[in-house]
Amino acid sequence: MARTNEVPAQLDHDAGRTLVSRARQTVEAAARSDGEPTPSGGEPADRLQIVRGVFVTIKRGEQLRGCIGRPDPDEPLAETVVDAAIDAALHDPRVEPVGPDELDDVTVSVSVLSKPEPLPASDPSNYPQYVDVGRHGLIAERDSARGLLLPQVAVDNDWRAERFLEATCQKAGLPGRAWREDGVEIRRFSGRVFTEAQPSGAVIERPLGRPSGAGKESTGDGGGLNSDGPGEPRTDGGGVRTPAVVGGFYAGDADGLEEQLRESFTHEVGPGTLAEHDADPRRPLGLIVPHAGYPYSGPVAAHAYATLARSDTPETVVVVGPNHRRVGESVAVAPHDRWRTPLGDVPVDRELAETVVDRHGAATFDPVAHEGEHSIEVQVPFLQHILPEVSILPICLGTLDHDRAERLGTAVADAVDRTGRSAVVVGSTDLTHYQPHEAAVEADRPVREAIERLDSDTIASLSAEGHSMCGPWSTVATVSAARELGSESGDILAYATSADTAGSPDRVVGYCAAAIR
Repeated sequence: MARTNEVPAQLDHDAGRTLVSRARQTVEAAARSDGEPTPSGGEPADRLQIVRGVFVTIKRGEQLRGCIGRPDPDEPLAETVVDAAIDAALHDPRVEPVGPDELDDVTVSVSVLSKPEPLPASDPSNYPQYVDVGRHGLIAERDSARGLLLPQVAVDNDWRAERFLEATCQKAGLPGRAWREDGVEIRRFSGRVFTEAQPSGAVIERPLGRPSGAGKESTGDGGGLNSDGPGEPRTDGGGVRTPAVVGGFYAGDADGLEEQLRESFTHEVGPGTLAEHDADPRRPLGLIVPHAGYPYSGPVAAHAYATLARSDTPETVVVVGPNHRRVGESVAVAPHDRWRTPLGDVPVDRELAETVVDRHGAATFDPVAHEGEHSIEVQVPFLQHILPEVSILPICLGTLDHDRAERLGTAVADAVDRTGRSAVVVGSTDLTHYQPHEAAVEADRPVREAIERLDSDTIASLSAEGHSMCGPWSTVATVSAARELGSESGDILAYATSADTAGSPDRVVGYCAAAIR
């Protein structure tokens, strides 16, 4: 196999230490600044004047706190690492900015990439033979669409080259098969990773292609150490989908999260009491729930989950949510074995997932759509709180239309019947975005009425006419599935805006909780 344009040999371990030091100083300056920081890392050495791509990753334990890169920079490495560190600390859209109180607990790592180069094949069908899994990362581009996956993504998932190419295209928001098509450029790169073994600790080197947390890692001084320290961010999900918005949308530790959940139930906008298990035989077949940060929408969501807690316990909860980042497949079924939160792991119902994919032509297993997405993740701690033994099936939806969303709902209901599952379908959506409180209440009234009538046509029409609810297709799919399973009507359990819970009345988001029986 032809060799790539490798990271140059003069980038030795001392240079790696210097890069991590510059990144650490920049992250600390960014976390402590009111605006964009102007860190000073000293005059860079000549060996850092080369132009190379770089990613800076910040982790707090196993929690990703930021990862931003520059794969094709114009500036020298010494400057590029500073820019990437600022963005990783302050501008990663998946997580809240790093705060000054976290600095003693986070580790910083720097991945230095070789210059990306096109795959040396004129026929795309030959691309896989030029991708060395464990050594190459990939970039897929078409027009303005672009996706990048680091080498360890393929290693962590035991992917062959073909699957790695598909996942990279999906990261770009393209169909997985797009690497076979004209007009899609595929480039490869290699690299080196330098990381703190512990917060502000010794800098070690880990080969980019090694599975996260595996094996021995070089200290650059002829020795090695077994490390449970952070690897690079998992963008694929792997066997366990780790939380993306923990510490932002909800608390980052188990005790704090349990307290947030209890407060959601006892809040004056919430049900007023903790969830109770009464084994009510009238279990809803569907729920509509919001998905903002817990201080904002948690009390409204608690109404739906209190209703579920009072009913017979289902085996599986299918959670359908919108894809805010618009990456990956349009009907993305989670391929993971488990989803993790601070409360522990929740199993994914693999049999039901495979049946949905079999029964719906557009549904596919896709980890990329779930990367960084919060609309489904924020439901999982609520489910753990009330149904500690339940399994889940997360499905993330891109831009669909009424008929495609309806067909998904029908496929979910059919899969539930075929597997004999006792299941509830949860549709995740917020309603009006960024209008004054009174305007939002009025704009959301027809949506609530449509949910009560199980009128998916009206929900789709309102979205087409400009209503700003972010999950019209998750709502349509949930209504469709519940209707196919035997539901006859919806019951609005609660409605509020962010002004009622934790925000200003001048610019609100609307939240609705509904039970479909």
